[in-house]
Amino acid sequence: MKGLYELKSEVIDRELCTCCGTCIGVCPVDTLGFADGEVKDVGGRCVQCGSCNAVCPGKAFPMDEWMEALFQTGYDTGRLFGVYQGIYNACPKDDKIRAAGSSGGMVTHILTALLEAGSIDGAVAVREKQDEPYRFESFIAVDREQILSAAQSKYVLIPVNQVIRKIRQSGKRIAYVGLPCQIHGMRKAMKQDAGLAGQIVVLISLFCGFNMTEEATEYLIAKSRIKKSEIEMLKYRQRKGDRTGFYIRGKQGKEFFVSKHGYTFMNLLFSPKRCWKCFDYSGEFADISVGDAWEKGAGFSRVIVRTQVGRGIFEMLTDRETMYVEPCDESAIMKTQKKVVSYKKGQIGIRKGRMKHFPEYGVEFARCRGKHQIKGMVLYMILCFFKSRAGKWAIQILPFPILTKVSERLKGREVTAVENQQHI
Repeated sequence: MKGLYELKSEVIDRELCTCCGTCIGVCPVDTLGFADGEVKDVGGRCVQCGSCNAVCPGKAFPMDEWMEALFQTGYDTGRLFGVYQGIYNACPKDDKIRAAGSSGGMVTHILTALLEAGSIDGAVAVREKQDEPYRFESFIAVDREQILSAAQSKYVLIPVNQVIRKIRQSGKRIAYVGLPCQIHGMRKAMKQDAGLAGQIVVLISLFCGFNMTEEATEYLIAKSRIKKSEIEMLKYRQRKGDRTGFYIRGKQGKEFFVSKHGYTFMNLLFSPKRCWKCFDYSGEFADISVGDAWEKGAGFSRVIVRTQVGRGIFEMLTDRETMYVEPCDESAIMKTQKKVVSYKKGQIGIRKGRMKHFPEYGVEFARCRGKHQIKGMVLYMILCFFKSRAGKWAIQILPFPILTKVSERLKGREVTAVENQQHI
């Protein structure tokens, strides 16, 4: 059987690990852990059982097979957002939940509603570590306040699926929230373990263009000039006026804020290479997918309902009249997310042809041509540059205020233009 040695040589060393933590969560002898940015045998007890390799989505996630299993249809690489039953703009009527969320607070709303209805006993969420508010951990939230405390996105690699062990030990019915790659890992783990599959009530995915290493957080903390020991609160999507963004508050009251669009440039600097190899932007293998409805302004989420499980939950929320909801379509997403969707879905063939190791998706990607090919190549070269020694040096000397202004202008104007159109 293949054990951690093979996982390291075939996945980790080939920059295929998504850091989803699934291998840690299913390890039968509880010996795997996440240390120094990668999975390791921290307990020294690996028995070469092969469980970690069986559930790893980093090396292989055959999309054609999973699409057939979940939706009884083949995988179409031309579909930008996968298979779904409906797309909606929505937000809860509960002002407390809406204010706590990154955009419309719909993930928090879904979780609290399911808990209050008795449909689940808990939910997988991510929170700040008690003594290190700049680091994060997955846990099982079992009441409304715990769910609210975990609201908002965290833009950093977190091995969320290591919580699988706690799920199995708890015996609880669980709602799971994760990124697309984490959903892939959970799907594979559920296939291997019928007991786990029986405990997972719903899989909710967050839209994801890129994720970032802990270096990104360290970089922003350094720019804030607030010492780690002085950090009282750190949020990636804190509301400040009519904007959301990265926020730090020190114990002496000092604050540091960068708008969400202002630090989007950091995706180019700190994204791991495995993110460049991902083809799933909107969580195509979840029951429900949730992202920002940027063109609606503050306070709305985009909700893609995919499976019958997802449909049942969304209809329950609609029947209870606890949220504002309106139908929309793919064109609404493309108004403000065209660049990242084009990068992730349209240009992946460029990266596959130039990177030595690539995941086995079981599908053929269409060739990128013309100006799209040029744009894809330029972006790939920029990504590669910032992984080089020269690029890492450049990160340290480039003026942060200028980077944020350029980033906000390039990304923000895409959203601002649409928002202005809404008021014409």
